[in-house]
Amino acid sequence: MIRTGLIFTTIAIIGMCAINFWALPQIPDGQVPVHWGLDGTPDRYGDRSEAAFALWMIPIATLFSSALLAIAPRLDPNGENLMKSRKAYSVIWCSIMIMLLAVHAGIAMLMVRSVAADPQANEFVRFVIAATAILLIIKGNYLPKTRSNWFLGVRTPWTLSSEITWEKTHRLAGRLFMLSGFICLIGAFVLNGGWLLTMLLSTLLPTMLIVVVYSYLVYRGAPDKRISPDYIV
Repeated sequence: MIRTGLIFTTIAIIGMCAINFWALPQIPDGQVPVHWGLDGTPDRYGDRSEAAFALWMIPIATLFSSALLAIAPRLDPNGENLMKSRKAYSVIWCSIMIMLLAVHAGIAMLMVRSVAADPQANEFVRFVIAATAILLIIKGNYLPKTRSNWFLGVRTPWTLSSEITWEKTHRLAGRLFMLSGFICLIGAFVLNGGWLLTMLLSTLLPTMLIVVVYSYLVYRGAPDKRISPDYIV
């Protein structure tokens, strides 16, 4: 599990560094876009040094994120359960690395072009949302195969206090995440501009709310729920 994740992390970081060495000499002088809105239009500009800082921060953040993922089984009080979920853990970890590498490449390309009205910018936003949707589908497929832990899955006070609640919640969450992923994947290539944000919010927020409320309702009747002597549910 850890070895596979670290291999993909290494590949992703090497790819990001290679992209940076290619992109930085080509970034034009003057103001270049360093942040973009949901419609792909730049909403903040900076000079070449700020652009370079932004590009190098992504592999650094990727490295720290992977380091946390690598030591998570030792930090997690339910580390044994996390190891039992190693297939899901590995697949989600590797998928995140691939997505970050792809997003990094897109950001570098937009900086090199440095055109506020770049017609390809909106296509890049579509690509990012589509990649996120695929990640949701993958995560939804593996969520029901996880065991109770503090790092992976739907971690509410109720799922962490009952194995039955964890299992039932993640069965529902898996289906909802996959459905949300398919909706976002279709919407990424159908909608434009502000409708992309509307789609994301109207899909993901209800999904998370339903999952949290459901975990509480299941916990109320779970025979294995763990509560303190003075706590009344």
